[in-house]
Amino acid sequence: MSSPKERIWLEISVVVPSELSDAVANFFVETTGHGVKCEDIEPHPEGTLLVKITGYLAPEQAETGLIKKIYAYLASLEELYPEYRFKLEHRPLPEEEWETAWQVYFKPIKVGKRLIIKPSWEVYIPEPKEIVIEIDPGRAFGTGHHPSTYLILETLEELFEKELASPTVLDVGTGTGILAIAAAKLGAKEVIAIDIDPEATEVARENILRNHLHDKVFVSTTPIWEIFSGFDLICANISAYELELMAEKLTELLNTKGFLLLSGFLKEEAHKLKEKYLSSGLKLYQEKTDREFQEWTMLAFQKD
Repeated sequence: MSSPKERIWLEISVVVPSELSDAVANFFVETTGHGVKCEDIEPHPEGTLLVKITGYLAPEQAETGLIKKIYAYLASLEELYPEYRFKLEHRPLPEEEWETAWQVYFKPIKVGKRLIIKPSWEVYIPEPKEIVIEIDPGRAFGTGHHPSTYLILETLEELFEKELASPTVLDVGTGTGILAIAAAKLGAKEVIAIDIDPEATEVARENILRNHLHDKVFVSTTPIWEIFSGFDLICANISAYELELMAEKLTELLNTKGFLLLSGFLKEEAHKLKEKYLSSGLKLYQEKTDREFQEWTMLAFQKD
């Protein structure tokens, strides 16, 4: 019997000035549905700091024309920034190599006061009161390094310190399960984590088992529209477009006095989302922009 044919991924990369790295990385994530890695490289001769953005297309994606969408996006950047040439490099990558390609870039990081995000292959000895979350991203997005993720993680920690006691939680677009796991370890009573991507839910379940939370965090591919019970806390780290579509439903699912944390969008998209959710009857509790790039935004709302 012949062995199954090895799947070949497509690794794509482009070098951009640092001020564009977040926008390009976000575009890669939203277009491919997979994580990216960002590497600082030698400065441009004129002194500009450069970043290499690397993303991945699954075999079936490489055949759908997504690559043409990426080329078109980079061509539009060249019109806006004629002093640069954004050349897309690509190479085939066996699946086994793809599964480990990002590991060298994933090191333990501290988020907020107590949360430590670490991969399973790294050893970390926690200080007293630190909370360790062990994550293997697999084929899902969410390691805590991305600004949209750590903005929500920071806010979760603050809410559990000041506002919440044993809440029920819904994590929309759970990815690796990182936000659901953080909420559970911070003190949630029960967490429902949903994602429409079966590969993401598989990764999330593995991470939940890895963190010994299978009795508290429950993962499902159930669409948001088919969920009807209320929650004290809802997290949604997804695109601005999806958040706009879900505004009424998320508001409906939020219990009175509950909190809704939204991220996954850039600062220029925040105003429209803010107006949408305020008009649905929520009040703005907090707004944060990432400290490093001042581009990614988190909106926290509360229901009266």
